[in-house]
Amino acid sequence: MDADPAADSPFLRVTGPGGEHLPWVLVRAPIVTRAHHLRLTELTRTGARFAGATSYLGFPSGPWRDERDYGLLCEAWLHCFRDPDRFLPPNGPRLLASESDFTDPLRVDPARGAAPNEVHRADVVHVSGREPWRQQAKNWPLAARCLRKLARETGLRILVVDAPAGAEPIHGVRLVGPLPWRQLLAVVAGARALFVPAVLDASPRVLAEALCLDVPVVVNRAILGGWQYVNPFTGTFFDGEDDAVAAVRAVLDARLRPRAWFRAHHGPARAGARVLGLLRTLDGSLPDHLTHVLLTPDRGSPPRAVPVTR
Repeated sequence: MDADPAADSPFLRVTGPGGEHLPWVLVRAPIVTRAHHLRLTELTRTGARFAGATSYLGFPSGPWRDERDYGLLCEAWLHCFRDPDRFLPPNGPRLLASESDFTDPLRVDPARGAAPNEVHRADVVHVSGREPWRQQAKNWPLAARCLRKLARETGLRILVVDAPAGAEPIHGVRLVGPLPWRQLLAVVAGARALFVPAVLDASPRVLAEALCLDVPVVVNRAILGGWQYVNPFTGTFFDGEDDAVAAVRAVLDARLRPRAWFRAHHGPARAGARVLGLLRTLDGSLPDHLTHVLLTPDRGSPPRAVPVTR
């Protein structure tokens, strides 16, 4: 979980495979800070066109947005929802696609990682978050109840990474702080299952990373995004505290192939080809030689002299 200021940007640049900037920018979260308003103004002045990407909680639905009309700003939407009409503006084409679809199995590969140290070794791993919005996204209250029951009834080694600050100890569950990304991958790769109780999570990168690491997943059936990764090859759903233990046991007893499935359906080239196809329906100027696009956090700095516009 290495700190990267660009990771907090609401903007993603759409680039070619070689990193060349294309005219499209994705808006993946509310634009609320002065710096982000300034950056939006700068991008608009340079001729950028905007599409939306559902990455932050239930954005762009009402409770998870600001007063901006994102239906006017964004010409199209990449979304994660089973029922997109509940969350998205009515205008523009839509594509079922998430940032996490771009997770690269060549970069997230169990053969490349080191083994976790003994402190972090576990059968079941849950990745939470210290910030309040991450706790909301990762559904810590349900996680705590399910993991307490799982520890009591199974005796499995359970680890929570990036546990909420001040979380009450859970007997049989080890709570640790945030880990560097490579160390987190090693911890997940050494586990037998990833436990994902989230509901308000629109693009759960750790879920895609677990699949790339050939680790099966146990996922809340009500999750906003990531549900499309769960199938008989990758893991199973659970509905709540009452069936979480049975779901984990079922995954541990099954012979699954999560990495093979993810490589066959997702990754940068496959996801980028789908996004490029969507953008081509709106922009005939995109180069003919492109086979796919990539998404890169925007690292531009807003000019100081540009006034804030709402």
